[in-house]
Amino acid sequence: MNIFNYDGKIYRFLVKFWNVVWISVLWIVCSLPVFTIGAASTATYYSMVKSVRNNEDRATRDFFKSFKQNFVQATVMTVVYIIVGAAFAFATWFYYHRSGEFNLALRWFFYILILVYLCTITHAFSWLSRFTMTTFHALTYPIAITLMHLGYSVGLIVFWAAAVIVLYWTYNTFMFAPLLLLMPGIKCLLDTFLIEPILKKYEPMAIGAEETGEEAKTENEETDTEIYKTGDETSEKTTKE
Repeated sequence: MNIFNYDGKIYRFLVKFWNVVWISVLWIVCSLPVFTIGAASTATYYSMVKSVRNNEDRATRDFFKSFKQNFVQATVMTVVYIIVGAAFAFATWFYYHRSGEFNLALRWFFYILILVYLCTITHAFSWLSRFTMTTFHALTYPIAITLMHLGYSVGLIVFWAAAVIVLYWTYNTFMFAPLLLLMPGIKCLLDTFLIEPILKKYEPMAIGAEETGEEAKTENEETDTEIYKTGDETSEKTTKE
């Protein structure tokens, strides 16, 4: 059997690898205006799940479909997160220059806040990529998810730390540029292995919210219905075109 044919493992691996690279490039390009980082991150997660994890091989189409659908809401959320991040930075700067140093308890408090902040952002845009909900819910649900699933949150923190450390170690080497290009896609792919089980766990809640008028529905397919598999069970629900 030819290992390079369309059904061969090497060919499928190369297609997946190319999709990871291409999605990473799309994220970088679409994040350049800064305020579009949220929409780009939402689209990156959506296309990574569809094209790489689910083998649908239409990365560009999926990316821009999600980018367009979630642009306004994701941009509002990005502005909120930028304001919150700036508030953290200002509080840190103000306290340090006023007192001259951090005591140990306050230092760890700020560390924990930053980690929760980063995990919340990761959960927020992945959640938005899957469900339609109010901006308030999209901002508040991820905080609860972060605190309720500490094991997964620790994993997300490890991925954040690993990405920063690798880029820092390779900063003055020839590997920095290609790693900088690949890192968004690689990190997002790793994130999907931790976030997807959580999203699938809370899908019934999101569908229930839709049925009770809270405007939560899935938006993963252009078709009228889509099959999701949760463990050994299969659930069918309406999706947004």
